[in-house]
Amino acid sequence: VAVLIAAYAASVVATNPAMRWDSIGKFLTAPIILQGLVTTLLITFLSAVIGLVGGLLVALMRMSSNPLIKTIAVGYLGLFRAVPLLVQILIWYNLGTFFPQLGFGIPFTDIGLYGDTNVLLSPLVACLIAIGLNQAAYMGEIIRGGLLSVQPGQVEAAIALGMTRAKAFRRVIAPQAAKSIIPPLGNDMINLLKATSLVSVVGVGDLMTRAQGIYASNYQVIPLLIVASIWYLVLTIVFTFVQGLLERRFAAGVAR
Repeated sequence: VAVLIAAYAASVVATNPAMRWDSIGKFLTAPIILQGLVTTLLITFLSAVIGLVGGLLVALMRMSSNPLIKTIAVGYLGLFRAVPLLVQILIWYNLGTFFPQLGFGIPFTDIGLYGDTNVLLSPLVACLIAIGLNQAAYMGEIIRGGLLSVQPGQVEAAIALGMTRAKAFRRVIAPQAAKSIIPPLGNDMINLLKATSLVSVVGVGDLMTRAQGIYASNYQVIPLLIVASIWYLVLTIVFTFVQGLLERRFAAGVAR
């Protein structure tokens, strides 16, 4: 029954004249859409790098025995997970309203290097900072969960064998933690991919912004949204496939 209902719904949508399949086929590989696709991938990749580096730092700070460092990490997590990502993007985009200039210098003097905030924080840079810092909060908890899944005895055994703590982290802790980190991290990467569509509010030329620009001129809203959805679906499938490869790679020893 579910299959029949799904097939009927799909046929109704597919045969609806408002779908304009000719327009979907025309714009699916249009240069302007492909340019937006490249920008979306660029934002996703750079934000993921910022999120991973920041997330590792936050996770280590969260697990620190130093109360001050731990409090800073908890405060960071609470702030960036509480404020909606769209609000964070708008704050960074409009940062020049509060700080017309950014730079480094000696306090209470004119000595320093300063620049116009609106020039330094272009829409793309502002979005990368906002999304990257937001991702660091979520990735930090994912990484911390993976690190906590490794038994403390593993670290003690590595140190007893003469390994330094840094080497024990690389050779013992990280490979075992990766098995627990990769599944939720893959899910978070897919959420990050879809979250990049929020940059359209500040005019960054991503996939969604390009689609909006086209349907604003030809009024074919649904076909252009379908084009964007198809590309997001394709990218999600690719990300899921890569996640599966990584899971099998790190779980190979357990499977044997």
